[in-house]
Amino acid sequence: MEERYRLKQWPLEAGGEKELDAQSGQLVVLVNSGSGRLQWSGRSAALGPDSIALLRPGAVARASAGEQGLELWQLRLQQGLLEEISCPGCDLEACFSVVPFQCAVVRLNTPNATLLRRLYSMLQKETEQPDALAGGVYRRGLVELLVAGVLRCCVNEERKTALVGRKRLVVDEVFAYINAHLAEPLQLKDLAANFYVSSEHLARQFKQRTGQTLHQYIIKARLSRCRELLCNGVPLSAIWMQCGFSGYSAMLRSFKQEFGVTPAEYYRQCCQRAREYPEEALPETKKNNV
Repeated sequence: MEERYRLKQWPLEAGGEKELDAQSGQLVVLVNSGSGRLQWSGRSAALGPDSIALLRPGAVARASAGEQGLELWQLRLQQGLLEEISCPGCDLEACFSVVPFQCAVVRLNTPNATLLRRLYSMLQKETEQPDALAGGVYRRGLVELLVAGVLRCCVNEERKTALVGRKRLVVDEVFAYINAHLAEPLQLKDLAANFYVSSEHLARQFKQRTGQTLHQYIIKARLSRCRELLCNGVPLSAIWMQCGFSGYSAMLRSFKQEFGVTPAEYYRQCCQRAREYPEEALPETKKNNV
C-alpha cells in the first residue's frame, strides 16, 4: 500500500514559492504553520493553519509564503488507493468527485485542522520506521483516518461554498468577474457554476448585497461602460459589442430608459461639457465617430 501514497514537507521562507502538481492522483495539502496564498487558473485563496488545499488529478497550483513563511505538508494519493481503502456503501473516489473542482482551499475549524495535522504527523513517523510491529496495518489505518477526516471536513465546512473561499466574499468575486467580462454572455447559471454555488444562492446573496437582481446589475454595468466609451469617442457601431449587448437597438433602448437620452445625445452632451470645462475634459474625441 505504501507505494500508493507519498508524504512530503515543504518549508518555504518569506516570499518563497512552490509549484504543486497533482499529476495522476489526488493531492491533499495541509498547512502546518505560517500563512500565504494558493494561486490556480487565474484564481487565488488564502492559506493558513486552519485551511487545507485539495487538487484533483492533473491540476497545478502555486503556493507562495507570507511574511512569516509557510510550511506545507503534502499527501499524494496515487490512482487506485481510494478504491482500495473504500468499503461497501462508501466509495471514497466518488466522494472526492462530488464537487467539480480542480483545485480548492477549504477552511476548517481549529480542532479539525489540528486533528488532521496530528494524523499526518503520526503517519509520517510510522513511514520512517517501516519495520515496526504491525507497521503496515497501522499505516493503512492512519491513511484511512486521514482521508476520511479530510472528506468529513470538506462536507462539514460549508461544503460547496467553502471550496471557493469565504462565503461572504463570493459576491465580491462575481462583481470583479462581471466587470472584466462585460463583452461576453453573462447568465446566472453560468456564473453560479463558475463559482461553485447554486443559482438560488448567488441570486439571493446578490439581491441582499446590492438591492437589485443580477440581471439588473449587469445591465447597469454595461450601460456605465457605454458612457465611458462614448465620452472617449468610440464609435456607436463598436460600443454595443464591447459592452455585451445583443445589438445596437438593444443598447439604444436600455440606454434611453436608464439615462433619458439616446447615446448620440449623450455624446453631444459630453462634447458640450468638454468645451465649457476644458480642464475636466477627457481626451479629445471626434464627432464623426457617432
